[in-house]
Amino acid sequence: MICAGILDVGGRDACQGDSGGPLYYQNILVGIVSWGQGCAQAFYPGVSTNVASYTNWIISTAV
Repeated sequence: MICAGILDVGGRDACQGDSGGPLYYQNILVGIVSWGQGCAQAFYPGVSTNVASYTNWIISTAV
């Protein structure tokens, strides 16, 4: 899992309805949005699945 957001500040994060969407860092897919506490709240970063753990599976099943 990856925590994503601006800790202590908030203002940037996924929100309701974004689950399953991409989490990018410098134009590279690093995660898939999973869940969070509210939307873009300070001290509550969003949680995403780390796709690096699934790289081999993604490559082998991509068509």
